[in-house]
Amino acid sequence: MDDTFRIFASIAAAIFLEAMPFLALGSLLSAIVEVFVSAERLARVTPRSLAGRIAVGIGAGFVLPTCECGVVPVVRRLISKGVPAPTALAYLLAAPIVNPVVLASTFVAFRGSWAMTGARVFVAALVAGSVAFLVRSLRSSEVVREGRKPPDHDHGAEGGSRFLAVWRHAAIDFLEMGKYLVLGACAAAAIKTLVPADAFATIEGTRLSAVSGMMFLAIVLSVCSEADAFVAASFVTLPAAAHLAFITIGPMVDLKLIGLYAVTFRRRVFWILILVPIVLVFVTSMLLGGLL
Repeated sequence: MDDTFRIFASIAAAIFLEAMPFLALGSLLSAIVEVFVSAERLARVTPRSLAGRIAVGIGAGFVLPTCECGVVPVVRRLISKGVPAPTALAYLLAAPIVNPVVLASTFVAFRGSWAMTGARVFVAALVAGSVAFLVRSLRSSEVVREGRKPPDHDHGAEGGSRFLAVWRHAAIDFLEMGKYLVLGACAAAAIKTLVPADAFATIEGTRLSAVSGMMFLAIVLSVCSEADAFVAASFVTLPAAAHLAFITIGPMVDLKLIGLYAVTFRRRVFWILILVPIVLVFVTSMLLGGLL
């Protein structure tokens, strides 16, 4: 038992310590964006064409890093400020995946793999663009629930200078998301340490079972996108398709997001945000797995 616990603790600590710097950096960048970037400015630069609106939504994800738990109330505010639904929802799904901090953590976690990093961006853009296309004709009142405010990603930073507000935002972001990282690291370590090898071999058997199993784990574990690549990469015996499925579905659909989606968006949009990512991530991971 002592040996088992030491192995478990070593694996969990290794995953946490490797991912922690990226989580800290992501918290700091998210805080800077929240304090210094206004939604009104984004609304003024939104194009008129559908393609342009989708491109702006996805592109904003590269330069405006936002954690998946914080992006839902941000998107609700964007829509209320006049940002079109395709732009806002493309940003909702793309931002937690395509921002530089997450891409850097993916590159490091997979030992300098440009293929895995690029595949993650491709799948995220494909899903975000598809969802944005499906909601292209919806008005804001048909997207967001009226009269119900979702649990806000509030950081309690009121008063004081903007720079002090940034540090307050960053600290609370880090503490809030850190618990998901700890839980994810412990869950991954527990699976690798405590689950019998023959039971885990069932998932490893085929690409189909591996992709399905890792997608389920990503949804249940709810690891933050700045750290999920390290959790996925720790499953070294699984194929690349399973790793890709894990790191793309989690930031779009997990347990905490499902709850936020339910209280924020109307039923039609809710099901689009759940079903479209699951189907597209599964299909593209199966297809790209051979190339990776």
